[in-house]
Amino acid sequence: MEIKGYQIRGELKTTNSGFSKWGFADKNGKTYFIKEFIDPVYPVYADVLEPALVERKKRICKEFEDRTALLYREINECSDGNLVYIEEFFREGSHYYLTMEKVAAVSMNLVKRMPREDRIRICKTLIHSIGRMHQRGIVHGDIKLDNIMFRQLPSGKITAKVIDFDNSFWESEPPDPEEEVHGDPVYMAPETFRMMEEEEGALTRAIDVFALGLVFHQIFTGELPGFDHSRYDYPFEAVLGGEELSYSYEIPGEWREMIIRMTEKEEEKRISLVEAEQMWKSPGSRLRSTTGETKGAGSSGESEAGTFFTAAGDL
Repeated sequence: MEIKGYQIRGELKTTNSGFSKWGFADKNGKTYFIKEFIDPVYPVYADVLEPALVERKKRICKEFEDRTALLYREINECSDGNLVYIEEFFREGSHYYLTMEKVAAVSMNLVKRMPREDRIRICKTLIHSIGRMHQRGIVHGDIKLDNIMFRQLPSGKITAKVIDFDNSFWESEPPDPEEEVHGDPVYMAPETFRMMEEEEGALTRAIDVFALGLVFHQIFTGELPGFDHSRYDYPFEAVLGGEELSYSYEIPGEWREMIIRMTEKEEEKRISLVEAEQMWKSPGSRLRSTTGETKGAGSSGESEAGTFFTAAGDL
């Protein structure tokens, strides 16, 4: 199967994909990750629908196109290598598609066996990269270990790339409290659940900070912070239930303290990623790596943005 010049390998899958299908495709000698959005659906066969319905569907699609294309363009522009590069966002027929560079990932098991300093470097890279999104006013919205791809550089060092921006949004335009919020409940911030229950409030970049704190605990220890699993299924439930999460002392002292500050119950008490980056860059801070500062950037040129959204003609 071919879609806009991309030769699809096999069938697109729905495994762990939420409201989309995904797979891999080849184009011009390179391999890409490709995603098909299940919703919205552009009304290409307009003659079988009521005119008012066609216009409504086209309006919804146009809003989706404009918002998503701008968001993806901004993400590309704010990345200096560790936000996975979004190659194209386009419509072909009735469906919208996204293509990204394929990342050759290494196992989390390998990351867990890395020296502590290398894991610190990965955490710094993630603070820097997601912090750049926050500085642009963008919330990732689905930070979790599965959305961090670890890859090996030519030098042999392992770094991290952030993927999957399907749930990303402008902090100035957060999801409506009555909307269904997608994401992994394991990494859900307390205020997300409160908003879903009470149908009021607004989500901010603090939800990324909470989730990233949990990811850091996993990077250092291989596990989430501890809580009473006989009473709660997820960290946010324990926090809302008044239980303090338990943080491993395997984690270097100031990094452990940072993770605690990242996973505060009340979002206004959480450290921001800008503050976190300033902490480990401060002279004399024990958060500074003994092997030198991370630059945060991947290979040069990875965030060059070109023409972004394209749509095929109506069928």
